[in-house]
Amino acid sequence: MFIFHRLCSVIMPIISSSLTLLVVITCLALANWQLNRAQDKQLRLDNISNVQAKGVMSWSELQLLPTSLNKTGIKLQLTGHLQSEQYWLLDNRVFQKQVGFDVLAMFYPEQSNAAMIVNLGWVKAPKSREQKAIVKLPSQIITLEVQLKQGDLAGFYLQKQQPNKGSWPKRIQYIDLAVMQQEVQQQSTAKLINFIAYSKEAKFSLQPHYEPVVMPPEKHLAYALQWLLLAVAAFLVFIFAVKPFNKTPQISGEQRE
Repeated sequence: MFIFHRLCSVIMPIISSSLTLLVVITCLALANWQLNRAQDKQLRLDNISNVQAKGVMSWSELQLLPTSLNKTGIKLQLTGHLQSEQYWLLDNRVFQKQVGFDVLAMFYPEQSNAAMIVNLGWVKAPKSREQKAIVKLPSQIITLEVQLKQGDLAGFYLQKQQPNKGSWPKRIQYIDLAVMQQEVQQQSTAKLINFIAYSKEAKFSLQPHYEPVVMPPEKHLAYALQWLLLAVAAFLVFIFAVKPFNKTPQISGEQRE
């Protein structure tokens, strides 16, 4: 019995300390990741606030900005026309707990030969997945107030999107300007601008719902604190769990004889 206890007192702390170390390192890594995410979100919000301090810009004013400037957050008033017969349906968009599509169309600003992809807003999906949402878009000159986004437009997806050779409207899973450019070139020579716009106004029976930052920095900080406290808790549990094995059992007189 004494030997068994001594063996446990040696092996169990090694196993426990290894598992605890793994848990603590994992929790601390997750806490650091959330902290970095909070800093990135705050930096993004600060940049957006800085560019929006310039007010609503016109297309001509936008052209005067440095090409290297990330245009995310810039508010813009656009006048031009939509490619009303060709648009994309961004799949699996949820608005007010209802599943639907975001409608993306090519917009040609006045005095520009290139087209900008504009997210016009959300439309409810038909009951059947086999059906596509049909939206009536105007072909005449219109004016839109939009907010720009440049950079990571797709987010993380495991499967690479391929050009859809089917008829319009085309259903897509995420925004990939390179793939969309290929789809456009199947029928025209239009060149797409390397950033997109989100409509700020409810038009054409569509509902805008774009938010530049979905999860605020404060929430990431709360998650970071949560992971840090879990690391501390795991360490304290380890200390109290191994304490009994560090005690040498008392040997009675009969056992010594």
